[in-house]
Amino acid sequence: MNHSGAMLLEFKFMLILATLCSALLMLTRATVGERAELTPRTASAILEMLGEETIPGQSVAIDHFKAVFKHRLSGRIKLWQSVVKPELWACEATGNGMWAEITLVFVFNRAGRQIIGLRVVEQNETAGLGGLIAEETFCEQFADLHTEHGVEMAAARVMNNQFDAVSGATVSSRAVEKILNRALNALNDYN
Repeated sequence: MNHSGAMLLEFKFMLILATLCSALLMLTRATVGERAELTPRTASAILEMLGEETIPGQSVAIDHFKAVFKHRLSGRIKLWQSVVKPELWACEATGNGMWAEITLVFVFNRAGRQIIGLRVVEQNETAGLGGLIAEETFCEQFADLHTEHGVEMAAARVMNNQFDAVSGATVSSRAVEKILNRALNALNDYN
């Protein structure tokens, strides 16, 4: 077999392998379904922001969450709408941080264009610096933040859509800003 024939055979093999992997991924996604879209940690964080008691890490939190919210969008930005109060939306969004991906969740009042609360549920930023984005003191400043023009990191919070960065962790704070604004855009675009 000549060189071009070997390359053609190798290309066919790679094409078949890619097709099989894609089919397996689609089959797995179909069988796992929506349950894979929601972790107990996300469900508990969102329910906690709404003042509901949950047991973290338990499927009970997921079941309780599903009784309160209806799934609307999947992907790197996940959206759920409240069954009881349709103006309330829950969102989980993932994006790049300084060292790894950051996943945050927030509850949003779409009618008032206001964030109810925010939690960082997953991050691997530098401990004592960027990792402080997961601390309550950082997250609590997002409560009641207005979002008509997105959110903005500021050196001094003077407008109702601004938040303070973590000192020494501008990259991690800016990552939260980008992830949150991308999620807010997805919420605005969703009908």
